[in-house]
Amino acid sequence: DPNKVKLMQGSLEEWIQKGGPIETSSTRIIYTDDLINNVKRSTSTQQTIYKARDPPNIVNMQDMLDAVRNGQNDGVAEDSDTTNADIILDPRGTTFDAGHIPSAINIPYRSIVTKDDLLKFKSKHELETIFEKAGVNVHTDQRILLSCGTGVSVCHLYLALQECGRDNTDKTFVYDGSWAEWGADDSTPKATTPVSDSS
Repeated sequence: DPNKVKLMQGSLEEWIQKGGPIETSSTRIIYTDDLINNVKRSTSTQQTIYKARDPPNIVNMQDMLDAVRNGQNDGVAEDSDTTNADIILDPRGTTFDAGHIPSAINIPYRSIVTKDDLLKFKSKHELETIFEKAGVNVHTDQRILLSCGTGVSVCHLYLALQECGRDNTDKTFVYDGSWAEWGADDSTPKATTPVSDSS
């Protein structure tokens, strides 16, 4: 049940320091063979304990190529409510300048977290200001496509958008291949000029 999943601000060490309960006993890991055997043992009237499905809110390289080729915003989202162009956001730091997907808007990861603790987001108001300065309307009906270096820090940007009230998650996507895939492919278009400066 995805409604039971919560995001904790900060670290496990901080949780323990503040008296949060922890488990110290070992947990049984469910292996693939266990899942397969469970399915084999189940009858048509039994419900399996796990059913695989395609991941939602994920785009691939072809989706990103289509977004870039469809005109796009050249890194400017000021008219984001009057255009159908997809918005591409990238949270990388200095490596963004060396190479990024054309039209991507740079909102560095370090700009959305606190200076004292990189595991904690800035306040909602601060996050809203960061997106506004970058020309991004978090409530736009346009698709927002997120890419980073390896598909990790992009998840923080996805959460920051949600923290600011972006509720149309059916139009917010993570490119999990990110620059690791895009940059390594000789056929993909690349840009090296910074398109936005957010601090």
